[in-house]
Amino acid sequence: MHSRWRQIVLRSPSALVVAAVAACSVLLSVAALFGLTGALGLGFGGDFPAYVALAVLIPLLVSVPVSGVIVHLLHEVEDARQAAQRLAWQDELTGLSNRRRFIELAQREVDLARRSGRPVVAVLMDLDDFKLINDRHGHAVGDRLLVAVSMAVTQALRGTDLAGRWGGEEFALVLPGTDIDDGLMVMERVLQAVRSLSLAEEGRPAIRCTASIGLAVLRPDTERVETLIDLADRAMYAAKTAGKNRVAPAQTPLRA
Repeated sequence: MHSRWRQIVLRSPSALVVAAVAACSVLLSVAALFGLTGALGLGFGGDFPAYVALAVLIPLLVSVPVSGVIVHLLHEVEDARQAAQRLAWQDELTGLSNRRRFIELAQREVDLARRSGRPVVAVLMDLDDFKLINDRHGHAVGDRLLVAVSMAVTQALRGTDLAGRWGGEEFALVLPGTDIDDGLMVMERVLQAVRSLSLAEEGRPAIRCTASIGLAVLRPDTERVETLIDLADRAMYAAKTAGKNRVAPAQTPLRA
């Protein structure tokens, strides 16, 4: 209930909020004045109109700045909540979903695919020889490369696809409504986007990278997205073993 009212307040123009608070204050003040006057038997003559004027004027003068402060604080609280949510859900470096958030979103897609019978593909992508890039050029350059890769991958994916940073130089993807053949086509496009990256360094040759990608399609006996990612992980290592810089589909099902 509190959350619903907070959203109503935040979505209302500040002027309306201030006016509403001021009006409520005035009504309550006047009602209280009439009530006390009648209860104490003071009557309504003499200076009573002046009292009413004060009861109207003072709340208006006080409530407008106070209401402005309250609205401002509510906006700050909401901004802080959204920032905390971003920190809890997003990888700080790349802006992609972090591992925890990715698993949560990907599991929803797996559950939906199991109910609807639609295919879904999970992918694990690892940048080839990334440690050498860090060793030769420094971790700051490595971080820049990770950001560039995450942007290239996001642009190469479709609007319904999910992407997250799995950890280090590994990225996890889920492609809803996609079978293994279409998944391979999408991943070849992603791989080409990674190959095409060129990170310029002043006075040095441009830094390029490749990736090894493994993908697995959801099996009828697979319930958890982690199980599907594990199968994609095995396929990714097969791509590494076969020479890197390639896409490899999973060959054997893995039971949940």
